[in-house]
Amino acid sequence: MAAERKNNREELLQATEKELDKIVAATSKKYPPLKGEDNIGVRVGKLINKFYVEKHFIIEIEENSFSYQRNQSKIDAEAVLDGLYILISKFLDEETLSTTDTVKADTNL
Repeated sequence: MAAERKNNREELLQATEKELDKIVAATSKKYPPLKGEDNIGVRVGKLINKFYVEKHFIIEIEENSFSYQRNQSKIDAEAVLDGLYILISKFLDEETLSTTDTVKADTNL
């Protein structure tokens, strides 16, 4: 499960970077360039919301330029949690069903 999550995250990051590169190119082209913090920000916002990976990028928007880079510390912090999930059962107390039994019951669904 952890390996699958890692691969999925990497695919999303690469797909996002591919689209972000298009915005970088749009701000660099001669005619007509994409300019204005608001205009650039709207394009970036739509893209980031599409892939849900904003927290994994450091984004810099200026009046006539746009740049980004991966936020590797955030990516690494999330990777530590790959394969870990929290189960909350408010209906059963420890005496009725132990923590171990709760996990076992959940994996049998």
